[in-house]
Amino acid sequence: MREELTKAVRGIREKQNLREADEAAIKNGVVLRLLDILGWHPLDVSEVTPEYSVGGRRVDFALRVNESNKVFIEVKRPAEELEMHQEQLLNYSFAQGVKLAALTNGTTWWLYLPLNEGRWEQRRFYTLDLLAQDPEAVSQRFEEYLSREQVESGNAVRAAEDVYRSQSKKATLRGAIPRAWLGLLAGPDDFLIDLLIETTEKLCGLRPERTEVAEFLSDFSHRTAPTAPPPAAIALTERAHRAPIQRISVSPNAASFANKQITKFVLLGTTYNSRTWQELLLTVTGEMYRRHPRDFDKCLALRGSKRSYFSRSQQGLHLPRRIPNTSYYVDAKLNSNSIVRISKKVLKLFGYRDTDLRIWAE
Repeated sequence: MREELTKAVRGIREKQNLREADEAAIKNGVVLRLLDILGWHPLDVSEVTPEYSVGGRRVDFALRVNESNKVFIEVKRPAEELEMHQEQLLNYSFAQGVKLAALTNGTTWWLYLPLNEGRWEQRRFYTLDLLAQDPEAVSQRFEEYLSREQVESGNAVRAAEDVYRSQSKKATLRGAIPRAWLGLLAGPDDFLIDLLIETTEKLCGLRPERTEVAEFLSDFSHRTAPTAPPPAAIALTERAHRAPIQRISVSPNAASFANKQITKFVLLGTTYNSRTWQELLLTVTGEMYRRHPRDFDKCLALRGSKRSYFSRSQQGLHLPRRIPNTSYYVDAKLNSNSIVRISKKVLKLFGYRDTDLRIWAE
């Protein structure tokens, strides 16, 4: 099983057009393919039940053993933000007493213990990223948490709970947080903790608590922690800041735009000569509203750990700026790195690619 899973994961990584795939293609080409390798029988609807009804709503797949629901799986398009769907999935799972759940867009798999206490993201015990993580490690986790044999025996739930509570989680995070920092290569800003949490989770599959990340950053600022980034990383950051012109990359290794002035950007093929980062943010959001006015409420769900970025009123925003020709406001009290990040997230919400926005700064 492990070898076949690894081969399948590598095959998924190599698919060039996966990001443009629709939900049906992800279900058939990725999810059902992996479930088949994991020992489930996709053609047996009593075992892999599609469109399972829960209180008048439907979950994409229910994995069942002896007519008992064991795992719920919700599938979305690669361009969709998974955060917007975890509450729905966990409510379904909680209502049915399902102990394991997965939310996926094909390449990213968020694994949950729905019956645990805490916020939605706190019930997520592991993240599998088929594009960023080692294929053999991903295959091992798939087998451990989602194979039919492990689910039927109850070992999958026990292994998940062990990860959720174990000391090995802390040990893994202690090693992964510094590596995630090296991937960010950005100056401190009000979103750094959120970014570091997300990048750490993407790197190792485990989500650190804010206190763990804050403690790491505090240690780094005083240059006393043994896990602080080495001088080579600091030198690399300084070289990135000296670069005269920068084109944005969507990888975690993107260099920082801190202390840089934007000169121009290209959005969906149109070039804009800009002198402010706020102009970039307002242009991107305004264009998305022009193209998708009925769906623009999606942006209201974009928020950090303590603040919202979008609102229908000025209340609750630190520096509200009205998006041109709309009734929406965006918080403009953001530095350059944060504006780029939010702009990318807005584009992704509406199904656009990262290459649809290119930025030059000096």
